[in-house]
This record gives sequence, structure tokens and C-alpha cells, in this order.
Amino acid sequence: MKMYWIDLETSGLVPESNDLLEIAIAEADLERPFDIGPIRNSVFRFVDTSRLSTDFARRSHRESGLLDECARSTTTVAEIEEHLLTIVPEPEVASGEDKPTLAGSTVHFDHGFLRVHMPRLAARLSYRHYDVSAVKLFCRSLGMTKVMKAEAHRARADILESIEHAKLCAEWLRTKQPWERQPWESKGDR
Repeated sequence: MKMYWIDLETSGLVPESNDLLEIAIAEADLERPFDIGPIRNSVFRFVDTSRLSTDFARRSHRESGLLDECARSTTTVAEIEEHLLTIVPEPEVASGEDKPTLAGSTVHFDHGFLRVHMPRLAARLSYRHYDVSAVKLFCRSLGMTKVMKAEAHRARADILESIEHAKLCAEWLRTKQPWERQPWESKGDR
């Protein structure tokens, strides 16, 4: 099964009223999720900074240089959706089991934006997600130390960070074997 690591940078948190600023996407196979192909990265034309819906979005996208890149870009969301439709295969069977899966941190957020801004691409994707944020939370519930985010707020860097965090969780689960004693078990449960 194909999976696509994805990250979006947006002008806010609400897909219906906010814009896409940047997308990065890389292909992998479910059996080898960390072995990715090239990361495709595009910055979209965006000049109306009054459409940035939060102070956080204004500050982080200005500091990362993304707003300057958006102002120079001529790329549209429609162009990139057309290009991605040549990369992400249309599933032969319409079931969620066979559709490509999105991967990333809090990837349901990105999927929500794709449904609004790139609906033909979103229709090719499974409703299931390979969500690194959920994996990190699961590992923390078993005793793993919290993995801190770098807060780059750039799509390519965020994909690479998501993969690194997923690797850390996989290694922690492999070596610590936290299932031997669950933190929620009392001594009488055994």
C-alpha cells in the first residue's frame, strides 16, 4: 500500500476560510514507511496577508520566510493538484483499504484542507491516517519522554521531522518493551 507523507502550511486553521501557502509530499510504502522518495515541495501565490487568521500564523510564516516566498510565487493550488493527480494513483478499488494513506503529524488537519482545496486529490486518499502525533501520544502514555517539535513551520522540514519522530517512537517501542507493565495497571491487576 502506498502512503504519502504530507505537510501543509496554511493561513489559518479553518479549511473553508483559509488558504494553502505551501505543500510538501513524499511517497513511501506502508511496509517501509521511513524510506521515502523525493520530497516535492511547492509554495503557492499568496499576497493578501490580511487573510492570515491568527497572530501565530503571521509571526511564524514571516519568521520562516514563507510569506516572502508566497509573494514571489506564481504557482496556484489548481496547478499543483493537477500535478499531484499524475503522481498519486487512482485506486483500482474504491474501498479505504486500498486507497493511499496520508502520513504526517496531525495529518487529519492536512487532509481536511485537501478535501476543500484539492478535492480530486483528497478523493483518491484513504480516510485512514498514519498519524505520528497519535503515535507519540501513545508512546508517552506508556512512559516515553515527550518528543519536542522544532516548530520550523515549513512543509519540507516538518515532513522530515515527522519521520524522525516516528522512528524515535518505533525504536523506543522496540527497545523498551513498555507492554511488560502498563502505567495504568495497579499491582493487583496482575
